[in-house]
This record gives sequence, C-alpha cells and structure tokens, in this order.
Amino acid sequence: MTKIAIIGAGPIGMEAALYGSVAGFEVQVFERGRIGENLRQWGHVRLFTEWKRDRSPLAERLVRERGDHLPDGESHPTGATLADYLLKLATLEPLKNRISPQTEVVSIAREGMLKSDAWGSERRARAPFRVLTKGVAGEKIRHLDAIIDTTGVYGTPNFAGSGGMAAAGELGLQGFIDYAIPDVAGADNARFFNKHALVIGSGHSAASTLLAIADLFEKGSKTRVTWVVRRDVARDGSVYIFEPNDASSGRQKLGQRANELARHERVDFRPRAVVEAITRRAHRFTVTLSDGQTVECDTICAHTGFRPDESLWKELQIAPHAATGAPSPQLAEALSSANLRAGVGLSTGYAEKLAEFQRPENEEKLDSTELLKLPEPNFYVLGIKSYGRDAGFLMQNGFRQVRDVYQLISGDSSLDLYDGEI
Repeated sequence: MTKIAIIGAGPIGMEAALYGSVAGFEVQVFERGRIGENLRQWGHVRLFTEWKRDRSPLAERLVRERGDHLPDGESHPTGATLADYLLKLATLEPLKNRISPQTEVVSIAREGMLKSDAWGSERRARAPFRVLTKGVAGEKIRHLDAIIDTTGVYGTPNFAGSGGMAAAGELGLQGFIDYAIPDVAGADNARFFNKHALVIGSGHSAASTLLAIADLFEKGSKTRVTWVVRRDVARDGSVYIFEPNDASSGRQKLGQRANELARHERVDFRPRAVVEAITRRAHRFTVTLSDGQTVECDTICAHTGFRPDESLWKELQIAPHAATGAPSPQLAEALSSANLRAGVGLSTGYAEKLAEFQRPENEEKLDSTELLKLPEPNFYVLGIKSYGRDAGFLMQNGFRQVRDVYQLISGDSSLDLYDGEI
C-alpha cells in the first residue's frame, strides 16, 4: 500500500502529508481552496494553545534544519500566522509536488463496488478507492490505496434553533448571521461598536466573541450584548466549568473572563433559553426566545458549534455515532465515556480521554490505533472531524492520530517519526 490521498490542507492534513512522505509513502493532498483556507477565515482569532503545542517535532525539526525562523514556542498563534506556517511547510522538500490546491474531492467509492457490497470482506479491502476530483483542469478519476480525510468541520456550522434544527426564519437569513467568529476589533467593528449584539452559545467561540465585544464597552457607551445559553449555569453562576487537568491554561483564562461577563451590566444574560424564530427588517433582527421574550438586535452571532460534513462518505461503509457524529465508534465511545466520568460536556482531547477510557470487559487501556479504525478498510478520518460534534480537539491530538494512522497503514507499530516526543 503506497498511494495515499489526503483531503484537506489544514494543520492536520499538512502534517499527515509531511509524515507520510518522510516515511516513504506516495501521498497527495487535495485542497478545494488555498492551503490553510479555513484558518484564513478566522485569521484574527488567537489560539488558546501555544505554538509548542501547535507544531509537531517532525515539522519543527525539518523547518529548523533548513534554517528558517520559527515563532517562540510559548507565544500563541493566530489563525493567519498558523496558515502562514502551513505555507512554510508546503515548501519543504518532502512536500514538493505533493499538494494540489484548488482541487476539490467530489466523491469517493470503491472500484467496482457499491456501498452494500462485501461487508467485512478482504475483497473490499483489496479494491482500490475511486476518487472523483474537480479542479481548474476539469474533472478527473483517480485510484488510491488509502484515504485520510482531514477536512475539518468549519464549513458546516450548527443551526441556532432549539434541538439543533434551524429556527423559524433562520434558513433564509443564514447569509446575515455570524456562525464563524467575527472580527469585532477589525473588519467587522462597525457592526458591533455602539450596537446591540445577540450571542448564542457557551463554547470557546462564544467566549471569544463576547470578550471582543466587551473590549468596546469603554469607548462605545451604547455597545451591549444579549447572551443566550440553552443550558443552566453552575451554583456559583459560572457558565464555564474547568477540568482540573486541562492542558491549556489559555482555555481556562478565556472561560474565566467570560464567566465574569455574565454578570456585567451591559450583558443581558439569558440561561435556559433557546431561539425559536428570527425575522429581519430594516437591517435589524427580531429574535423570539423560548421564554416568549423577544430581542431586538443589530447582529446575531450563532456560535452553536459545528458538525462533520458526511457527504464524502455516502458511498462508503461508514456509520457515524448516533449521538456524537464521530465516524469511529471506538473513538466516540471513548469520548463519551470520559465525558461522563468527568461530569462535563467538553473534552480535553485524544490523549486525556484515552488515558481515562477503560475496556469494560478487562479494564485494560484501549490501544490508541484502535480509535482510528473504521468499517471501511484503509479509510481514516483525522483531526477535529474525527471527534464529530465534540469540541475538545487539540492540535497535539491530531499529531498523535497522524503517528497512529501510519502505524496502521504500514503495519509497523514501532513507526514513530516523533521519537516519542508527542
């Protein structure tokens, strides 16, 4: 098995390509936009993890050997600087001619087989993947031995309405709603300064937007926020609950500041509420909440999370987890089990959850490579998309997944280009 397609040129896709190429595999990355396309869409946002957690030992070693400068490991990248870093990786010798930007993977199937054929059979594993791509030169059929999907979830946001479905009126207004984190301090400032914003959600995106708007309070006396959260708060009034072993201090600082904003005089905090309907007239929104109250606002930030786009898998033997949407049932159960044990809704990630998860039958730790196996042979999903709707993914988790997937592909459990540093 040598020919591997990697879909998506984000941080984990580029890492998978670099790792595979150095390990001696024939890899090709297909990216429907530019390298780091999704990162550019939130380029103004600063990550809560440091650079040392956002680049692998392999990539760092190769970049330094070439004599290139790298940012201090204790500093925090933005989406834009992380995208620039990926462009630097693309110029490394192992990735020469390995990346096809502006080339979209349209569909994937098994050569000569339908989705229902050869379930659990070696015959299916022997059939190559048939991949249809579309780029500037038109459409092309390619045949590959293995596929790694690292396309992420940023292109498929969740709706703002109750139960995860669209609120009444939301479908026709999607183009006017901020599902991604807006650039409140920069390009989008005029939409928030001295305006009334509605922020929906209680994740990291909601906290980031709330803090950015709060920075305008002092200069703009009319700047205010209504913050809608569907769940209840802790006894002390905290929206964000922290895990004691969270590896990211930046994430805790973000949540702590957001907790303080729930009590700010310019923030109308609405816990235990969901959006029922949205209308727009004369450039202003009217939002009806589940408690019967309405909110008149200038902008809506629906930070209700993201979900995997499963369209690439529709002709493959993959059945996403019923609750989380994670493609791997083993990883989904590991995340769910660890979240239940911790009593929280946000996970800290791959390594932390793996350390907590036990096999019920023998109480032995689960082999990490097992978390990546899918019913469809030689097809793998890495990165945040592998977590389904769980928001606890960290970049280092993806690097571990890259190492594990090449151990599976090569059949060599000792293959580790990180030399145990991840």
